[in-house]
Amino acid sequence: MPGSKAYQRAESKRQVELDKALRELVMGSQVAQEPGETAFYFMTRKGKLRRMELTPEQAKRLEDGELGVVERPDPAQIEHALVPAAAAEQMFALSKKAVRFLNRKDSPIGFMNDEELKAQQAAEAAGTAPEVSDEPEAEAAPEAPPAEAEASAETPKPEGGENQG
Repeated sequence: MPGSKAYQRAESKRQVELDKALRELVMGSQVAQEPGETAFYFMTRKGKLRRMELTPEQAKRLEDGELGVVERPDPAQIEHALVPAAAAEQMFALSKKAVRFLNRKDSPIGFMNDEELKAQQAAEAAGTAPEVSDEPEAEAAPEAPPAEAEASAETPKPEGGENQG
């Protein structure tokens, strides 16, 4: 029964097992991040912008859908890593929240156009960016992250579309 100690223990065990499976998937397929001059932005689970400084080649591979940005749930924190698209798809099947950016042809994940990116940067600078809940997804009606909700209105650009440093 939800709310009971037994239910909470079972949920905690399930989350630990999911994190372990996700971590093993990332560690087994992770692509080394090559520091470069291209800033690539993506949205974290909590709705904050993070950026990776990548080589133009790696940024292009992200834009082309060959790579994805995913969470690597380490025991004390969540880090982000680059993985091949196939590994990102496997992670998405396990946990939709684990994939932060993946340029899929039919339904891209984590895309923001330039206007959305600038608005998010301004909101974070002003301290008015809304906190996004970190609660587990509802099984019946999963919510789309803010970056996906408006991405279909116009041709999206990846967050790394311009170099800001």
